[in-house]
Amino acid sequence: MKHFSIAFYNTENFFDIQDDPEKHENEYTPEGSRKWTQKRYENKVHKIAGVISELGLKETGEPPLFVGLAEIENDRVLEDLIDSEHLKAFNYDFVHFDSLDERGIDNAILYRKDLIDLIKSQPIRLIYRNPENYEDTDFSRDILYTLFRLKDIEIHTFVVHLPSRRDVDVNRGFRNEFLNEIRKRVDEILLRDTQANIVVMGDFNGNPNDIDARNILRTTLDKEFTNENLYNPMLGMMYKTGSLKHEGRWILFDQILFSSSFFIEREENIRFDSAHIYNDRSVQDWDRRFKGSPFRTYAGPKYLGGYSDHFPVYAILNY
Repeated sequence: MKHFSIAFYNTENFFDIQDDPEKHENEYTPEGSRKWTQKRYENKVHKIAGVISELGLKETGEPPLFVGLAEIENDRVLEDLIDSEHLKAFNYDFVHFDSLDERGIDNAILYRKDLIDLIKSQPIRLIYRNPENYEDTDFSRDILYTLFRLKDIEIHTFVVHLPSRRDVDVNRGFRNEFLNEIRKRVDEILLRDTQANIVVMGDFNGNPNDIDARNILRTTLDKEFTNENLYNPMLGMMYKTGSLKHEGRWILFDQILFSSSFFIEREENIRFDSAHIYNDRSVQDWDRRFKGSPFRTYAGPKYLGGYSDHFPVYAILNY
């Protein structure tokens, strides 16, 4: 039996140093308020690439087959990542589309093109219109859909970064539109192929037990389930740890969900093994006040030189 890992990582404002006048990101330039220099950018590339190379390495001996990413500015960041010393030998390629997110950060996916084939990819874009003022619109990161083929096995993947919980959760309605769209797309795939392999990964801006996500996506921790549900292994983790901290409390916004096919015993099948949060000491903050938290790049305007404000998550699969 062979093993491989898949992963998701919210990389925390991963901008290059060039000012894009069409995006609200001029603070991430050498002249901007955060003094985002080439040296700091290269340090971040080195750190993020190093973490990606470690995801699932202990269990499989290899870096991930594919890894979804959030808060990526553009292709240049992705090109620098896959060309870095940590990842270059593994022949990664990437998929990325520019979204209408006002901050200019998008979802992307890296994949090992010598091991899996990219069959299809597309952005799924939603625009929120205020029901009380239809001209009042809002945008967010596109959902990134990809279809891969591993030998003769297809894997449908959705990478998401749902609207944030700000200002007493004014984005709840918009976030639920994303959840409904994901469930609709999953159901459409399962209608065509009841044994389709579907992975939904990303930053859900809500814990695994979020009532809206549970009801709309119909998530479960029971491994004996039908296509009516999606398996969420993070439901069994959230009371023990988390992928980020807020006001001193662990939360687990970063999750990977699976369709029922990953639990069916049959030949030529990919099976779920386990899910993990990568919280190695190397990516933890060593400051006494924040010890154990993700070692982030910035704390407010202060440069810390860390990795991200999120720990990555990953899953081990067998085939």
